[in-house]
Amino acid sequence: MPLPDLRLDDVLLGGSPRPEPLLRWLLAASPEAPAGGEPHRTAQLRYLLGALAERGLTGPLAEAWNHASAIRLLAETGLPDRTTLMGEGFLRLADHLIPRLDPEGDLYALLDRLNLKEADAAWIEALPGDLRAAWGDILAPPQETWVHAACLLSHRAAAVGLSRDLLALSPEGSDADSPFFHLTRAVQEAADHPVDASAHAAWEACRAACVATLARAHASLEARGVSTDLVFRLELLEAQLARIGQLLDFAGARGDGTALAAELVRGSASQHGLRFLLRTVVKRLARKVVEHTGETGEHYIARDRAEWWAMGRSAAGGGLLTSVTALLKAAFTALPLAPLLTGLALSANYAISFCTMQLMGFSLASKQPAMTAAALARALEEGDDQAREIELVAAITRTQVIATLGNVLATIPAALGIVALWAWATGHGPLGTESALHGLHGTHPFHGWTLVYAAMTGVLLWLSSLAAGWTANWSAYRCLPEALAQNHRLQGWLGQAGAAALGRFIHRHLAGFAGYSALGILLVFVPMAFAFAGIHLEVRHVTLQAASLALASASLWLEGTLAWREVLWGLLGIALIGVMNFAFSFALALWTALRARDLSGRAGRRLGIGILKAFNRHPGRFLGAPPKAPTKAQPLAEEPR
Repeated sequence: MPLPDLRLDDVLLGGSPRPEPLLRWLLAASPEAPAGGEPHRTAQLRYLLGALAERGLTGPLAEAWNHASAIRLLAETGLPDRTTLMGEGFLRLADHLIPRLDPEGDLYALLDRLNLKEADAAWIEALPGDLRAAWGDILAPPQETWVHAACLLSHRAAAVGLSRDLLALSPEGSDADSPFFHLTRAVQEAADHPVDASAHAAWEACRAACVATLARAHASLEARGVSTDLVFRLELLEAQLARIGQLLDFAGARGDGTALAAELVRGSASQHGLRFLLRTVVKRLARKVVEHTGETGEHYIARDRAEWWAMGRSAAGGGLLTSVTALLKAAFTALPLAPLLTGLALSANYAISFCTMQLMGFSLASKQPAMTAAALARALEEGDDQAREIELVAAITRTQVIATLGNVLATIPAALGIVALWAWATGHGPLGTESALHGLHGTHPFHGWTLVYAAMTGVLLWLSSLAAGWTANWSAYRCLPEALAQNHRLQGWLGQAGAAALGRFIHRHLAGFAGYSALGILLVFVPMAFAFAGIHLEVRHVTLQAASLALASASLWLEGTLAWREVLWGLLGIALIGVMNFAFSFALALWTALRARDLSGRAGRRLGIGILKAFNRHPGRFLGAPPKAPTKAQPLAEEPR
């Protein structure tokens, strides 16, 4: 038996013990058990039980614990306070930053103030049976508290379950056919007759129907697209149904007090953390975004020689168009415009150029890594044998090589041709001396921060792929192509065939347009935002930089001031910029895909070792043309690039 505790004596003075001082005194003791003994906190709990019995204070403590707020404690602890993700997130952020005045004696607020941890829940679960029984007799709420908490929670769950967007996920039947329409009645009957087997069976049947409805809603979201707000509400309903079942079990004297107490403590510990709130919901959205990105990435993997050459031709078209984009970039930069107007002009230049590539079936090499990484993560999740996974990586890398070569080897001659035409028409090059020198020196791999800028550009490429995947998910969730095809106003303007064609066009190109538009904005306004903060940042995109190098070199050659050594350094810089663009966008996209699919890094490391061994044996397999015979991997899906 521990020695008398003066702090506890002070807490118990006055004959009216208050829960908060008692709990703070108890939580000050360690929950960890020493070797061969029980935790100090358990010994303190045993001492407290004896002190309360000795002073006749178990009754007053039970009365204080069974405060009117006990209903809120049982019905809300561990569950979100709001029914929307944004509302709940804002509330948690506000509670974290701004103190709140809680009602006197509110047990729900008390648990929140105690800053409980997972270790506290584990300590409760490990309590010996005699202490569980003794404290259960003191703290157990009366039956009506369990009943009222269950009924309160059933009304809230029914309101969420009958919201219009959740009902729309199961459009068959009327709204009254939803099991949530009957939830409150089933809970009320089970609460009014807690030992009636038929009432309990009716509640279990209603809960099973609600769970089945939620499962169908999840399946519908998986097939269409994920809404973070809907996923949040579906998970809220699942938690509410589980809590109602626990409360009704206690109303019928069937509950496990220790398990519920530990659950309430865990819920209180996690209830106000933004990370815990976002982890599951955002992971679902990330997975769906990655899936849509991976579907696009399949189109950027050449698995046989015909597809490899087709990718090269597509990339060459992208390189030709990029030479014009680089020229317009130089022209807009030279104009005496306000920074915002310059930024808007440059973003529009990039976005229009990239979207034109999408429409013409051309390829931009640096877009591919983030897309193909998602396809690789899908293969890892499917558990293909390592030989097939290595072959997929080889197909990804050799496709990236031919796409980069196609871009660069087409954009440099095209840019030189533009300079020749410009000189023939005007007698001088398109770039001034200062602009040309900046373009030449900016490509040198070891002067300045060229490689760092290239790595940062890889990050921007990854972000643009997320924008494309998010847009594809949003379009699928909204059924946008089908909605456009069936819209009566569009059918009146375009005809039924025209509206259907518009729907197919949106399905085919919307995500690409969104990704390319995001890339155009990021390439311009991220450096401007850094400049606003006093940090100099530039972008180094392999295809754009190759075109800029050609424009700058030809302009300086016409002036007779070209240093060929700088050109050679610039060509090396183009190669290294391409490597940095590819490495960072691919690595980030693969990391995102692995996290979204709950795959461990061990699978990636094991695959990496296998890739290094395969590359060492046959590097041409990763860098050169694929074999003439098709590989054993699944053929490329015939959809537009």
